Amino acid sequence: MLPDYYPYIRDTVTITKRLNEFCARPSIGPVFLIGRIVQHEAGCDLQVTANRVIIVADVYDGTNGMIDASASSRGGSGGTVTVMCRRSINARVNASGGIGTAGAAGAAGAPGAPGYHSDGSWETVTDPVTGETRDVWHPDVDIPGVDPTNGGPGGPGGPGGAGGSITFTSIEDTMPPDLSAAGGAGGPGGPGGAAAQGPYSAGSVDGDTGVDGPWGAAGQVNVTTLGEADYVSGLRPLLDSTGPSYANYWAPYRIATGEYFYRLYNPNVPDGPKNGALAAVEFKRALELQPDNADAIRLQRQLVGFAPAPGAVWIGGGTNALGLPHDLDVVPNFDTYIDAFTRFLTPVLEFLGIGIDGILESETIGHLSEIAGQLSLQAVAAREDADRSLGIAKTELEHADNDVAYAQSELDQATAAISRAIVAAQEQPDPPEISFGGIVATIAEVGGAVLSVVAAVPTGGASLVALAPSLMMLADTVFDSAAPIAQALLGGDATDLEQIRAAYNAVDHDASAVINAHRVVNFVTVARRLAEITTDQNAPHVALIRRGTELAHELLLARNRAVLARQRVDAGTAGLARAHDVAAQADALQRKQHLDAEAIKQAGLLAISTAQTKADVLLRLAFRAKRSVEIYTLKNEDANFPLDAGRISPDLATDYYEREIDEARLVSELTSSWGKVLALADMQNDYIEYFDRPLDKDWMRRSFKASDPQVVELKSLHRFAFTIDPVVDVPDGHFDAKIRSIRLALIGASHPEGEISCEVRHDGKYQQRRPDKTVTTQWLLPKVSTRNAKTTPLLPDEIGDDSPLDAPRSLAFWGRGVGGRWQVTIPQQQFDSGLDLSGLTQIQVWIGYQFLHS
Repeated sequence: MLPDYYPYIRDTVTITKRLNEFCARPSIGPVFLIGRIVQHEAGCDLQVTANRVIIVADVYDGTNGMIDASASSRGGSGGTVTVMCRRSINARVNASGGIGTAGAAGAAGAPGAPGYHSDGSWETVTDPVTGETRDVWHPDVDIPGVDPTNGGPGGPGGPGGAGGSITFTSIEDTMPPDLSAAGGAGGPGGPGGAAAQGPYSAGSVDGDTGVDGPWGAAGQVNVTTLGEADYVSGLRPLLDSTGPSYANYWAPYRIATGEYFYRLYNPNVPDGPKNGALAAVEFKRALELQPDNADAIRLQRQLVGFAPAPGAVWIGGGTNALGLPHDLDVVPNFDTYIDAFTRFLTPVLEFLGIGIDGILESETIGHLSEIAGQLSLQAVAAREDADRSLGIAKTELEHADNDVAYAQSELDQATAAISRAIVAAQEQPDPPEISFGGIVATIAEVGGAVLSVVAAVPTGGASLVALAPSLMMLADTVFDSAAPIAQALLGGDATDLEQIRAAYNAVDHDASAVINAHRVVNFVTVARRLAEITTDQNAPHVALIRRGTELAHELLLARNRAVLARQRVDAGTAGLARAHDVAAQADALQRKQHLDAEAIKQAGLLAISTAQTKADVLLRLAFRAKRSVEIYTLKNEDANFPLDAGRISPDLATDYYEREIDEARLVSELTSSWGKVLALADMQNDYIEYFDRPLDKDWMRRSFKASDPQVVELKSLHRFAFTIDPVVDVPDGHFDAKIRSIRLALIGASHPEGEISCEVRHDGKYQQRRPDKTVTTQWLLPKVSTRNAKTTPLLPDEIGDDSPLDAPRSLAFWGRGVGGRWQVTIPQQQFDSGLDLSGLTQIQVWIGYQFLHS
């Protein structure tokens, strides 16, 4: 039984006959109708009677009806209505007073009487003093006739009712609201009495009509248009004006609604993109009511990102509702993930069916207790799953922090190398030059300019654009102080700016202020420009400069991944807290002593919560399967990944809680929602079809001689690097070349064990040439795999065979694009155990790859 002061809160409030009954129920205070949208069912007006009605909405839409607060009785006063909305559409409110009561009718006229002659008569009279009686004779007389009377005048009409009160506050209106709180007209005067009727009534006439009553006093109409800040500051005082804090009711509801929209957010399905903006709006609105709400802050940062300082470019963001980034890097082991998903899905659906059926059929408290016991066991299991997920997230955060430290170390070494190259170039009699965009500069000038830009990365002068990972933004002060050649090489264009705007508009964030204060750098474009300006003379120096810019990008990516990893920990912590709460509810329900409608309702809601907790575990497995397919096939699988599976909208859950729908409708909605997991079959089909294509395999054999920089570098620094260009280095006709295996030989080196353990690293920029000749880049995690290097030449008959492409077992970077930068490092322990590189004459690196024929 809901209390009589309970507010009506929905995402979309639709005024219907039933809602009118809600508004007319006995209440100790105003009736609040609160929602993102308040609208009318076609032809249904909101009837405001004894209760004051307060509407608070982002949008009030009066297209299909009006708010009728006019007096419901003659002479009654108009009602009281308050509307506070950001935007109104066709708003009409009538709070007029009632018409006065009609005046009373006048008295009817009386008929006359004829005259006559009396012959005389005796009359007995009593003395009023003595009390004695005596007879008195009256002589005969003529008695005159009586004239008929006219009808009497009608009574005056009653006064009109006073107008009510309308308070209407908005930020904008599609058209001026039509508001009326006029006093009611006075009642009509009563009709005059009718003329005398019958004999001897001649000459009698009807009475005059009574005068009309006075008009009622006009009511109050207060219309206010506010700016955004003033509107927000006035929200909570209104919502909390009657005692209970309805702001604290609405904020959690908006968060739940935002999370539901967040799950529906899918840029690659019809109507999917709009849900990102809807979700962002809900989180923003919730924080207007509760600025410190941790759930709203967490979800907003997951979706949109956040500025680490005022005016800074936003970081983080771009993750899905599970807290997982859209480009999550996983070992693309599709079969393992999808098998785990399938095994877990079956018992979850069985639990859901048993739980719901049991709830519907519960007839005794003992039966309900048995069902609650099952729910409790499942809730505890879900809590344990959430705890494991949190542990994984914490491990990922530790790895992400390590990646940041590594990227910073690499960048520091690169900048030192650029500095040395600048000094060496300045000492040359004919220093190499770089020409771009009509600007000619020396290597020293270009290198110095790039160094100044790269130096801004760790100091906050640059930041990755959260929702567009190939883009970085430099503060104007950094960019403006750079040399013209650096500005030409690094500067973005209008397309980049539009990409940023579009990415943030999709989640209802205006990036204009940040764009106006920063300059965009597109790392894909910078790499292309540097390749275009490379000549035989400047190639070594340009390669260093290119490496510096790439490492700056990698550092920013690593930092952003660390932010995302912390957000996953936050999401896992919140999920674990929810799982604890569900388990506690199940335990309390199991101890309930009485079977009643409330207990059945609690069991239904608990089944929903438990199933949703389990759904998140399932969806995390499904998402990793999705990413496996995407890493394999480079095909976006968003359309086949239903992130809202197992979820129903907060409006439906609230309808059930408030008994607007029954258990049967609840079951129908849940069944429909869980049915969305069938879409995963299409994702599996894409995976299978990929391996039905004409796949082949080959080796890419790279060899570095004693005079090559790689051999020199390995001897001095114990590491060397090389780059695979997917266009130049992969044979024509070999498309979608993916890594399968690595073989190494350090010819001439010596070690007591006869082989050397090396760490092979691929940077996070994995590239593949597609059948249409374009190059696709996947920004994934840098990966390291330990491989044994021979000290004698590699031989074809010693290569052996690795696992097939659909069975990732051998390499950390297995299955990714072969293009990109590679690095081989020898750990110090190998030198401590006797490694000697003094005789090194050649390095062999053979990369096995699988590809599609043209």
